[in-house]
Order: sequence, then C-alpha cells, then structure tokens
Amino acid sequence: MSDTPLSALVHHSLRVNHGQFPIAPRTGSAVTYAVLKCRPVLTRSSPQIQHDHLQVLLEIDSGQRFWMTINIGNPTDAVLYHIDEQYRHPITARLLARQLPQGFTALANKPGDIALDYLRDKLVDLTTMQPATGPTLADRLTTQLTNAFRFTDARLFVFGSHFTDGIPYSSYHLAEGIHDIHLNQGSRGAHQGSNGIYQDGGLLIYYPTEQRWSATFLKFASQANRTDDHGNPVK
Repeated sequence: MSDTPLSALVHHSLRVNHGQFPIAPRTGSAVTYAVLKCRPVLTRSSPQIQHDHLQVLLEIDSGQRFWMTINIGNPTDAVLYHIDEQYRHPITARLLARQLPQGFTALANKPGDIALDYLRDKLVDLTTMQPATGPTLADRLTTQLTNAFRFTDARLFVFGSHFTDGIPYSSYHLAEGIHDIHLNQGSRGAHQGSNGIYQDGGLLIYYPTEQRWSATFLKFASQANRTDDHGNPVK
C-alpha cells in the first residue's frame, strides 16, 4: 500500500476530456436493476468529468471492461451525498454471503436479499446527506476509487441500472455499463417513471485486508424522503 493518506484528493482540474460528449438521454426510463462486481481502472481519462457526471472505467479479472457514470451535479436539482469509509450495516454480510461472481448480476426488487432500499432498510440517514458541488464530489469519489485501486484485493459493488447502449455517450467506446447510481424512488414529474422500491443505486467497496467497507449514497434534493409501496412520493 502507498503512503498516501486516505484523505488525499485527486483534483479534476488536471484531468482530460472534460465535457466533450452529450448526456445519455435515459431520463425517466425504467431501472434495469443490477449490481456490478469489479475493480476501478485509473488512467489519464478515467475518471473524467462530462456534463455533470463522473465517468469511470471498470474491469473484471478476465480483462472485460465496463463503465459507470455517476451524477455529481445538476443545474436545477442539487445532488446530495453521504460517504462513509467505515460503513457497517447487515447488507454487507448478505453481500459477502452471496459470493457474487465478477461482472453483472441482475437483482430482484424485493427485501431480504441484497437489493438496496435507502428508506426501508435504513441504509443511510438522509438527513446526513450534504449538497455537492460537482468538482468536490468528483474528488471525493475519485479518492474512494483510488483507495480501492491501491488494494489489489478490494472489490467494488456498484448498484444501479445496467445499460448496453453506451457507445455514443462516452469516450471509452464501450457499450456496457451502469448508471442511476443514486436513490431510484421518490421522484416526481418526468422522472417518476423510474420510481420503485428495492432498486436504489450506490457504491459499496470491500477491503478484505482491512475487513472494512466504504459506502457512497447519492440522491437528488427533489426526491422525497418518504415513499409508498410503488416508490412514489408520500407527502
């Protein structure tokens, strides 16, 4: 392990390929819920910021690569986040017990397994979430990825929506990846079509050497903190 402290940040003012490609127009589409077990790939172009998203190359041991895109800002709806580098919750024991293969695993939207639901399983106290500025959240996320990269046995568990049409939307020229890595319920208006329970996104990282988990949870400020059995807002 490097002597670089966990608090060291990678500043994105030095990164390339900022904002050269359009946003993927998937707003309001149904969440194709899955978890991706993998490792991050750190290069001069990964991670990179594009249009209020952090895009990151991911890899499994076979060499197959994917990419993820994470919302880090929105001009009309603030992104809120919570990062816990010493995360403790029963979901982590369930994840290990499943012994997931590397790559994508489709998930059922039901309780008692490994599907994430911020609200019903109390994965995170939503009142602890803080508003993000794009570069600050990008740096915090990149620090998490850098830490995982430094531990060769660390594994990412990325929860969100699996897509296979990603080539037009990234400089990585990869079709397959994951997005919607945030709360996927409690939305109104155009985004309401993606609401559902037990389909929330998030980033969990396991460090076997340290017997430690880190967790990143995100939501939009407009998303309700209470939802009904369909994931729609409750006043």
